[in-house]
Amino acid sequence: MSATTAETSEMAILRRVVDPEQPLLSSETARALLRLAFHADDRARMNQLAEKNRAGQLTAAEEQELNGYIRVGQMLGILQSKARRSLSAARKAKTH
Repeated sequence: MSATTAETSEMAILRRVVDPEQPLLSSETARALLRLAFHADDRARMNQLAEKNRAGQLTAAEEQELNGYIRVGQMLGILQSKARRSLSAARKAKTH
């Protein structure tokens, strides 16, 4: 992947939107983000797709579906990381 592609990928753009230098999230918003998770049916489907992928048996449509799950998971991870940093900063601010 070229530097230009990396800088314009969905994840690179989202990282800039959720920049660590930006103001922190409210504690309420951070806790709400940390409660977000894939539904059990989605986790089961991701596991099925991952197993088929490891076996080299994904169809093109399944590969696209798996990639969608991966992108959503990455976005959720970025948002939840910001949420954890926000809560940590709020706890530190209360103790000072």
